[in-house]
Amino acid sequence: MNSGFPLVKVIAWITLFFAQCSLFSVDAQVNTSSLPSGSKALSDVSILKRAIEHARKQGDIHQAETLTGEFHQLALAENTPISIADSYFQQARNAMERNNYEPAHELLNQAIGLYEAQNNQVGLAKAYRQLGLTYRYQSNYPQALEYIYLAMQISQQLNDQPAIASTYNNIGLVLEKMGLLEGAAQAHQQALELHYELENKDGIASALYNLGDLRRLMGDHTLALNYFKDALAIDLASGGKKYIAYSHNKVGYQYVELGDYQKAQEHLNTALALFKQIQAPRDTDWALTSMARLEMELGNLEQSRALLDGVIARAIKQNYKSLLVDAYRLSASLALKSDDTKLAIQHINAGVAQAQSNNETHDEALLEALRVQAYIKEDALRLAFDALLAQKKLEDETLHASRINTIATLQSQTEFVRRAQQIKLLEQEKALSKVKQEQFELGRNVSIAGIVGIFVLFVLIYSRINQRNLNKRLTREVALRTTELEQKNIELQAAYQKMEAISLTDKLTGVHNRRFLENQIGADLEKSQRVYTDWHDGKTPQPQQADIVVFMIDMDHFKHVNDEYGHGAGDEVLQQLTQRLALVFRQSDYIVRWGGEEFVGVARFINRSDASNLAQRLLEEVGATPFTLSNGASTYHTCSVGYACYPSALHHNQANDWQTLIALADTCLYEAKNNGRNAWVGIECINAPSANVTDIATGFFESGAHKDKIKVVTSFTSANV
Repeated sequence: MNSGFPLVKVIAWITLFFAQCSLFSVDAQVNTSSLPSGSKALSDVSILKRAIEHARKQGDIHQAETLTGEFHQLALAENTPISIADSYFQQARNAMERNNYEPAHELLNQAIGLYEAQNNQVGLAKAYRQLGLTYRYQSNYPQALEYIYLAMQISQQLNDQPAIASTYNNIGLVLEKMGLLEGAAQAHQQALELHYELENKDGIASALYNLGDLRRLMGDHTLALNYFKDALAIDLASGGKKYIAYSHNKVGYQYVELGDYQKAQEHLNTALALFKQIQAPRDTDWALTSMARLEMELGNLEQSRALLDGVIARAIKQNYKSLLVDAYRLSASLALKSDDTKLAIQHINAGVAQAQSNNETHDEALLEALRVQAYIKEDALRLAFDALLAQKKLEDETLHASRINTIATLQSQTEFVRRAQQIKLLEQEKALSKVKQEQFELGRNVSIAGIVGIFVLFVLIYSRINQRNLNKRLTREVALRTTELEQKNIELQAAYQKMEAISLTDKLTGVHNRRFLENQIGADLEKSQRVYTDWHDGKTPQPQQADIVVFMIDMDHFKHVNDEYGHGAGDEVLQQLTQRLALVFRQSDYIVRWGGEEFVGVARFINRSDASNLAQRLLEEVGATPFTLSNGASTYHTCSVGYACYPSALHHNQANDWQTLIALADTCLYEAKNNGRNAWVGIECINAPSANVTDIATGFFESGAHKDKIKVVTSFTSANV
């Protein structure tokens, strides 16, 4: 053994002790009084992870990194792959808190490799989701969506509702940056409703924050402010410094929009101080951008320019792509306010190029709107007209008529969840700046310039009127959608259930498919084994109605049907066969089409002594009456059945390996076929702790070996074999 191992263990235990003390004294949520009795059984690694998360939530990233280092050493000392993967994940989270996305990217890939090797689906989902967020902050939105959707797929398979809710939030954030407001609205609304059902206050705060951002983009600053203030109140109660800083920044920004500069300054100063405290450089520059906007509105143009030049320089150096677009747009606005149209156009061009690279269509449209103003200031009306056309084209791509219903439904659903007293009327978006037509210089192009200028003014006025009408229409749609909310939710749920049922159903016969079996049977076997384990441990009497029996059912000579009547007739026979199988099995059981003419029936929580009666009934139901075909013909058929009972070993614990159970039933089916068909063979138990139960069964049927270990019953002898 390595001589350094004991020292590592001692250091880890000491760190763990202080981590526990910190948890008990600082955060009531991790006090042992909130844990069930026997909390001492929690693993060292589990407690240390909670300490790391607590430190990170409090904004003490230095402490989080120290604890993560000790956690990593402890995981290496224990040589547990899952714990090592978790340590890489925690290191990546710390790196992201400091806005160090490239190191976070590498650490997450290491974690993913270990989670995949251990088939740890929970860890894999959270690592994929976090990797998607690194790509989001690097403005690689298609790659971000790919990993986030992978995380969603795993979380849905696990039915992990908290993870699903968080992933919906992540999807909405990426779609919002891509300008796909409809999809973003749907994702954030899903997140809000799930977090509301789960009573997850942090999740509700996050969803309200994101929905508020959508309202901000639509120009409804009053409602956006209400959402951000709701999120801030929850964040303050929760104590997470990063999220408190985020909400303060958004609240401050909205106060700037609404002209309350004193309140704006208070919130922005708080946000800036918190971001500096938790050492998040990108987020600090984000807050400085908001501060620059405030200084510009206050008329402090030089202070605003100094702040923005610093943000732009650092964003270029650190490759903060999305922040760079925001900074260029604000810098262009500041330049226009200072009558520096040359700098404005320079930063508009740079911002458009970066927005196109980021696939941020909405921001590109906002920059083109600034270009219109810049060219009008220079009397370059032809260029202004071209910029206006480009702006309208981009806006049409991101907000068209078909999205009105979706956004209206979003608003009504959001207000329903928040239990608001009334639906607030949407305010008109901020009016476009009035364009004052200046006296044109005399020249040979005076008449043409005058016509173009009038046309530009007409288009601007028309756009303003059109925007006002859009808001009015949206308000009416909100009122209509509010009354339809409950019915829409029912319809959506029904549609989801229908889609889920289709994915788990065999199209020809209407019974379940293999995917359903794979999703369902593991839980049934685990429950059955748990009951038997309690019996083995002396906690309960011998189980009754606790066995799982898997039947393999195969039509005899089915090929003759296809050869004589055609494959269409064969399909009809299979459809009628499933109807007869349903007469034998209960509704709580399930029937699965395994392939071709072969079916699996799973009898759930019965006594294994009843399995032979079910097998005999299967033979009788299939062979008693003819199968009728659409061409008027009728044909008789029989079937063969093999079955195996679980647990196979009554007196020994065993793994819930459903593939082994299928293999045992298939071996019995093969034996029934070899003994003339229209028969059944079943394995009631295998009294051996060996994992090679299929070898025992095969040896018994081939040579009669292992008779003392296996109990087999059949329909072609009255006695047990």
